[in-house]
Amino acid sequence: MFGRLMPLCLSALLLACGIAIGDTVRVESRDYFTGRAGQVVKLFSLRSDNGFQVDVTEMGATIVSILTPDRNGKLVDVNLGYEKAESYDPNGAGFGAVVGRYANRITGGKFSLDGREYTLILNEKARNNTLHGGKSYGNRMWKGEIVDGKQVKLSLFSPDGDSGFPGNLNVEVFYSITDNYELVIKYRATTDAPTVVNLTNHAYFNLNGATLDEPCNDHVVWSTAKSYTEVDRNLSATGRILPVAGTEFDLSKGRRFEDIFSDWRLPMGFDHNFVVSERQGEFKRGVFRVVSNRTGITMEVDTDQPGVQFYMGYWLGNIAGKGGVKHPRFGGFCLETQLWPDSPNKATFPSARLDPGQVYTQHTVYRFGRQ
Repeated sequence: MFGRLMPLCLSALLLACGIAIGDTVRVESRDYFTGRAGQVVKLFSLRSDNGFQVDVTEMGATIVSILTPDRNGKLVDVNLGYEKAESYDPNGAGFGAVVGRYANRITGGKFSLDGREYTLILNEKARNNTLHGGKSYGNRMWKGEIVDGKQVKLSLFSPDGDSGFPGNLNVEVFYSITDNYELVIKYRATTDAPTVVNLTNHAYFNLNGATLDEPCNDHVVWSTAKSYTEVDRNLSATGRILPVAGTEFDLSKGRRFEDIFSDWRLPMGFDHNFVVSERQGEFKRGVFRVVSNRTGITMEVDTDQPGVQFYMGYWLGNIAGKGGVKHPRFGGFCLETQLWPDSPNKATFPSARLDPGQVYTQHTVYRFGRQ
């Protein structure tokens, strides 16, 4: 009798600690650091028996690390971050953070909804833009919990008037992983008044490793995008959608990062929204693919969002990261799945509007492999 009870008691204990059993994926949590406001910030680790691991923290709903094997089976952390946990409060570089209420840029820091104009915080003053929502969600404390022993849910309340946006907004982000080296991110938001919502994750990737002080020169990128949204000198969307065919934006046959960095037409590399769909909610696989020739690690992006902001890290410039390295310009890249920039001011762009009774959702997968 006692021998039969022992496994059951152990199971209950493991579940109480947030560890899933009887499966190849498990989730654990622990105290990570004490924030500036004195709150205890937790870290959640999602692990697969094949070695794939993703760590996320309550501060900013941030991805702290992504461990995936290279062509020789060695685990490599491909997610840029900080050496000290306390550096995530605040996360000045936005490493791995969830950004909102509106990811990307809103031109002039203003938009109108139902005939009323809303004025937002201008946090990119030199360009007259509101970037990533002004006071971004990536610098806030979220509430984390383990759901069904297999995924992490992080919740945030954004009050009416937050950075100038209307409506109380309740946001949830779910992180999970699979045995196929996939990081799955799902977003959900509801409001009590008409508002605009556009969320994304601002993870910086380097498929050679997060502790290197060199640009991603050897990486190669492909995309299915057939068009992109034009921007002006302030990186504000003009409203024009231009074809990529025959231009420097054409990634259909693959382009080496080093070639992009040396392209005189792209002095800052890419910091552009690539159009991968004409509407929100259409889930597409492999809209972007990146390969490291050095490690053999591959990364693909699947999403139901109509745009992917491909940012190549021009502004990284000497930011201290893991292992004490100083990340140089182009030392990491972002593939941010989202609506198109400045959609609230562009009637022809997919709408960012969210009304009471509706649910904002987003589904993105970062899938890793090796060749």
